[in-house]
Amino acid sequence: MAITTAAAIAMGVTAVAGAYSANRASSAARGAANAQSSAADAATAEQRRQYDLSRQDQMPWMDAGRGALDRLTTASTGDNSNFFASPDYNFRRAEGQRGMEQSAAARGGAFSGNALKALSEFNQNIAAGEYGDWWNRQAGLAGVGQAATNQVGQLGAQTANNIGKLQLAAGDARASGIIGSANATNQGINNALNAWLMT
Repeated sequence: MAITTAAAIAMGVTAVAGAYSANRASSAARGAANAQSSAADAATAEQRRQYDLSRQDQMPWMDAGRGALDRLTTASTGDNSNFFASPDYNFRRAEGQRGMEQSAAARGGAFSGNALKALSEFNQNIAAGEYGDWWNRQAGLAGVGQAATNQVGQLGAQTANNIGKLQLAAGDARASGIIGSANATNQGINNALNAWLMT
C-alpha cells in the first residue's frame, strides 16, 4: 500500500504532536511529583524545627529535675553536703543560733555548758526537721524534670511519626511522577504507532 504525500504529512504531524503531547504530560507529571516532594520536605523541616524549639523550651525544667535527682542520689549514698549547703537550712540554722547566742549572752552565759548543749541540740533538731522538707523539695523538682522529659519524649515520638508519614508521602509522590512520566511517554509512542498504522 502506497502512502500519499498528504498521508505522510498527516502521519508526521500526528507523530510530532503525539511526541510533544507525551513530553508535556511527562514533564507535568515530574513537576507535580517534585512539587509534592518539596512540600513534604518543607513540612519535615518544620516538624524538626518545632520539635527542637519545644525541646529547648523544656530544657530548663529538665535541667532542674536532673540537678535535683543528682542531689537526691548523693544524699542517698550518705553524703548530705547538698542538704547542709541549702540556703533555707542555713538561714534557719543561722537565725536560730544567733537568737540562742544573743539570749545566752544577755543572761551572761554565752559559753556555758548549758548554752553549748542547747546549741548542739538545736542544730540536731533543726537538721532533722529540715531534712524531710529539703528532700521533698528536691523530689518535687525531680518530678518536674521527669514530667518535662516525658513531654519531650512524647513530642519526639509524635514528630518521628509525622516525619515518617511525610517521607512516605514524598516517596509516593516521586513514584507517581516516575510512573506518570513513563505512562505519558508510552501513550505518546502508542499514539504515534496507531497514527502510522492507520495510514
